[in-house]
Amino acid sequence: MGFDLHEMYEIPGLVMGNAPYEKYVPSTKELHLLKKDDSLVYETYWEVLCHFNNCSQATNWRSGGIKQMTWVSYLFYSLNNKTSPITRLAPSTDEEIEEWINASTSSYTTESNEDTFKPDVIFESFHHQATVPIFDRALLTNF
Repeated sequence: MGFDLHEMYEIPGLVMGNAPYEKYVPSTKELHLLKKDDSLVYETYWEVLCHFNNCSQATNWRSGGIKQMTWVSYLFYSLNNKTSPITRLAPSTDEEIEEWINASTSSYTTESNEDTFKPDVIFESFHHQATVPIFDRALLTNF
């Protein structure tokens, strides 16, 4: 397994050594167009983004980013244990999700116009994505 620089460029927070890196987050307009033009790519992007945020919170990521092995270890259990088989990321339990939400903000409400969102729009926590088994295409997208 290996990482291509263009893939690491797309995953926010992954360190690329001395290579130029620019974090890019699509605008709401771009995401709406992507959802309309290619819903499968949009859904995969959303799933990877949710899991990346879950990983960052689970590993107490700060400004230094998530190291490659931390990200891979989140996606594949027993990676560093040579006596156990490597297994893929399992769905989180409702209890785990509740703990994550209680440790962070469970929702966010816009106070004014933000991008294309009007005031008082409520965004629910991204943590709920982790209750669903990660799809093969999202797992493959990470590599």
